[in-house]
Amino acid sequence: MIVHEYDPAIPLDDLVADMRRAVAGWSWKRGAYGHALSLPAYRELHPHARYAYDNFPCSGLLARCPAFRALFHGLRSDKVSFCLLRRPPASSYAWHADRWKGPGVVRFQIPLLSDPEAFLVTTDYTHEDQIVGPARVTAEYFPTFAAANAGHVRQHHLALGRLHYFDTTRVHTLVNPGPNARVTLSFDLVANDWLRDRFPAIRAEIGDGPVAPLPRPGRLANGGAWLTARLHPLRSAGRRWRGRDAPDD
Repeated sequence: MIVHEYDPAIPLDDLVADMRRAVAGWSWKRGAYGHALSLPAYRELHPHARYAYDNFPCSGLLARCPAFRALFHGLRSDKVSFCLLRRPPASSYAWHADRWKGPGVVRFQIPLLSDPEAFLVTTDYTHEDQIVGPARVTAEYFPTFAAANAGHVRQHHLALGRLHYFDTTRVHTLVNPGPNARVTLSFDLVANDWLRDRFPAIRAEIGDGPVAPLPRPGRLANGGAWLTARLHPLRSAGRRWRGRDAPDD
């Protein structure tokens, strides 16, 4: 349940300037789950999940965003994702664990814009059905929730512009109760020796031994994934029709 903080070595102002450049004219409804913008081109991501819905659509914006590009190439590890995530005002994620990443893949995040009231909740639970309480938690309900899950949860306020790591294979959520949207740069990296040395806290999640390499799909499977990605706009439209995506404001 510990959140580890690191210096990304890139000024917050530069990252925010790139964020504003990237989202200019962008409708969040177009991205995965109605709140994401994947920044690289498809070819810049590990083939394991480059055509996954979570990376839809890969915008190829790194070429126009020097701070994001410097961070991307300074992380000496294969990338499974590298995206902006937006949490609208007065909303929260459902409880979730990021199991889709794949074995040996570690998630990091840098908050860029945030209402000061927003907070992260981490737990030591491995599955959502262990949560005592509703599928989503609010700021008003959090004290009651924390009491019902005493010893298993922790609340965190993450500093803007700092790189944060915690074990996202454990159940967690982000609550944004205030009137302003929150935007975070989130990225999933394939573990290697450089990553362990740079971010030693990840050893508790992935261990010290060799990590099995992520599968690299062959030509046929890669082509099938590419074709499936052509249907992602229909999946997004279906989510909006069912009211599962957070609305823009």
